[in-house]
Amino acid sequence: MDHIIRASPRPCVLLSRLQKSQFARSSALRFYSSVSSPTVSPARPLQTTPRTRNDPTSYPLQRSLTFSPSTTTRHFSSSMSASAAVEPQFAEGVDADELRPRLTALLQPEQGWTLDAEGQGLQKTYFFKTYFKAVSFVNVVASQSATMKHHPTMTVRIGSVDIHWTTHHPRGLTGKDVDMAQHCDEAAELMGAVEAGQGRKCH
Repeated sequence: MDHIIRASPRPCVLLSRLQKSQFARSSALRFYSSVSSPTVSPARPLQTTPRTRNDPTSYPLQRSLTFSPSTTTRHFSSSMSASAAVEPQFAEGVDADELRPRLTALLQPEQGWTLDAEGQGLQKTYFFKTYFKAVSFVNVVASQSATMKHHPTMTVRIGSVDIHWTTHHPRGLTGKDVDMAQHCDEAAELMGAVEAGQGRKCH
């Protein structure tokens, strides 16, 4: 009995040691878990600022490529404005008062004639639906030019003809320029000239 009584406390000691060991392991696991698995905060939503057409910092490439009215229209308008600002330069010996009314009639917007940059010549572009008609118009003008002994500068394209009249000796505008400009209008009508947008284009 003495032996049994002396041995009976030992299981309590072992149990106490096991509890301490288990507690230590649990504490170590909790510490390791808190260190190795940090709390991850939820991702913040990406804030975006809506871009507007009026924002000067938005779409810089688009802004640099944005065009005002078309280059052709702008060039045509500036040419008309420049022609209106240029005063006609009549050749020496020409009666300006007599020739001016006829010249003014040609320079009306609906007629299509304009003064060149120096004001010493008349210029216009005619448009045709076929290259054949464009060349035929040139031939008609050339025939009359030979008769009048007064020759223009002409540029022929597939569906248009640029024509420029001026007098070289003496330098400036003369009655021959006005006469031949009127003849060109008659020849163009005969050859079936059309509006600018209806002329044939090179594809």
